[in-house]
Amino acid sequence: MRETVKNISGTLVGTANPQCRFERSVFILAHMRCGSTALSNILCSRPEISGYGEAHIAYRSTADLGRLVVNQALRHAWDPRARHLFDKLLHTRHDIAVPPEFFRARAIFLCRRPEPTIASIRRLFIGLGRDEYATDTAAAQYYVERLGRLAELWSLFPANRRLGLTHDQLTAQTDTWLQRMTILLGLEPRLENHYRSAAASIRGGGGDPTASATLSRIERRVPAADPAGLDISPALRQRAEDAYDRFVDTTGAGARARPDRAAVT
Repeated sequence: MRETVKNISGTLVGTANPQCRFERSVFILAHMRCGSTALSNILCSRPEISGYGEAHIAYRSTADLGRLVVNQALRHAWDPRARHLFDKLLHTRHDIAVPPEFFRARAIFLCRRPEPTIASIRRLFIGLGRDEYATDTAAAQYYVERLGRLAELWSLFPANRRLGLTHDQLTAQTDTWLQRMTILLGLEPRLENHYRSAAASIRGGGGDPTASATLSRIERRVPAADPAGLDISPALRQRAEDAYDRFVDTTGAGARARPDRAAVT
């Protein structure tokens, strides 16, 4: 019943609210455990951008932007004065059936190397007591599938509406990449590397439940060692590495990144 009410409300809002246009939308298109929560918090700290993190909406029409507004309002995160609506999409079920208008949005593509990502996903889901990605194999299969979809989406956005980078670039060259995002989004003054984690970005799947509340900026941190390594087949490991390389090549994000020296989730 609650979902039905949200859907009906979203349709009405999507028709009446001028914010609900894809050309006014900003999306992070990425995968889990890649630094997207910290970046989302920076973007959503700006008055021009209304959002909180991951809204878990499948986009099929402008009515779904109305649903986004409803979700933001329910979390006390909607700003009717904002120029842009924000969401981040980390699962293909949310962007597999997007309309052509979706590609009028501005999109930031973000990816992290496979080994630390897969281990981080597995640890997260074990910690949450959820089985969906609680093994390295399940996490790696998700990673490979998601990066394939990101490569497909990249090719459909106009060059002036998209930006692609890696987790290593985000953490090692933060100010440089925030300046590029500032230009992409037409913001003034420029984006700064600091934020306040809103409650909406922490609870109910809105973002990272493990670190968001304790951080206020993107920082380079040494990740915890994983003595067990990855428990996946050599073939699946190769597929994951190939998927990462294809993302880097497709988006022009640069040469294959060095091993993680920092972690931001």
